[in-house]
Order: sequence, then C-alpha cells, then structure tokens
Amino acid sequence: MPAAASPAWLAYPMATDSAFATLLDRLARTALFYSPLRHFSLYRYRYAFSPTQLCALVSLVDEARRVPGDFAEVGCYRGYTTAFLNRHLDEVCPDRRYLVIDTFGGFTPASVDTEVATRGKCADDRAFQKFTVNSRRVFEATMRLNGIRRVDILAGDVAAVALPPARRFCFGLVDVDLYAPSVAALDLLWSRLSPGGLLVVDDCQVDHVYDGSRQALEEFARARALPFEILAGKLGVLRKPAVGC
Repeated sequence: MPAAASPAWLAYPMATDSAFATLLDRLARTALFYSPLRHFSLYRYRYAFSPTQLCALVSLVDEARRVPGDFAEVGCYRGYTTAFLNRHLDEVCPDRRYLVIDTFGGFTPASVDTEVATRGKCADDRAFQKFTVNSRRVFEATMRLNGIRRVDILAGDVAAVALPPARRFCFGLVDVDLYAPSVAALDLLWSRLSPGGLLVVDDCQVDHVYDGSRQALEEFARARALPFEILAGKLGVLRKPAVGC
C-alpha cells in the first residue's frame, strides 16, 4: 500500500525545524522585545479584511474554483491577502496559477488626477499617499517566506498591462481603491473571466474614503444589466452568467 500523502502544511518552512533554529528564534525575539523595535516581535493583525470578510473570500474562492481558469488579484500591496488565499489554494486546487497586478508604488498620478478633476476630491488628501512604501522585492520576499510558488507578477498600471491572449480566470479580486483603476481592472478581468466565474471588488461600503470602487462597480454592472451583491459589509461580488454576456 502506498504511503499516505503528507499534509500540505508540512511543505512550508517552519521556524522550529531544529533545536538550533528554535534557539535562534528565541534569541531574536527576546532581543527584539527589549529593543525600541519591540512591536516587530509581537503578533499584529495585518489584514485589511475582518475575519468574517476573509471567510467570505474563502467561500467565494471555493465557488469560483469549480469553473476553469486561474485566479487574479489586482492591488496586492505587500501580499498579506495573497499569502492567505494561496495557502487555501494549496489545499483545494494546487495546480491553478495566481496572477497579481500592482504598481508596487502606490496610486498613479493619472488615477489621482481623475479623483481630483473629475470626482471632486481634495488634491492634498493624505489617502492618496498610502501604499507608496512598498516594492516588488518586498512582495516577492513575502511569497518566498510563505512557500508560495504559483504567483505570477505583473508590475504596472492595470490600465496599461498586457495579458497573454489565452489566459482565462475563474476569480478576480479587485482592490485598487480609486475609480479609474477599478474601472480598468473590471474591464480587463471580465473580458477574461470564464462563464460561471466571479469578480470581487473591495471597499464597496457606503461612505468609505475610497468610494471610487463602489462607483466603478455600480456603473459596470448597470452598463451590462448585471446584478451584484455586497457581502460582509464591503465585498462587491459580480458573477458572470454561465451562458452569454
């Protein structure tokens, strides 16, 4: 009888593989705790999603994986959600690829200009300065640390990236906050979405500082006579009909 397959979690690097590694981990954490960098030694919840919202994302991933295609995420920042979802994919569909698209430098000037000139936002809004402390190298290091190897990276403005003609998706997470990149991401992913697949747009709650996401979703759905729903307070979900559209 063949040996049973090892649990998926055994494939990931662990900090306590040996007594020496355990000692190093303890010394490093102790040194950090008694230094000005103490907060780096303590666990901090880093997700931009609540536990309920993360559970909703997992359920949507499980729904989408029943149809053909890869997974996509537009706006990944440092990769916390990417790592979370990919650890789940390791268990349920390890053979699918996962594409991320990000500027790795914050919002583009063109996207900010649209917010100010067209949507009437304040030009010196500090919200436009978020996500600038980031880099592709940090994201890639996060993937390596978590043993994730299925992720393909496209660095750049989602409005300008090019995808291979044959690439299709079953699921897309759009988390780019502003109106213009949300529109571009919806257009790009919907055109490659398999029938029965779905797109999730983050930050669709009412009166959110990044209200461009909700506007883009509503306009996109209205133009195509598509229904959408809001799950867990802020996740806008669009499903592609199994036939047509």
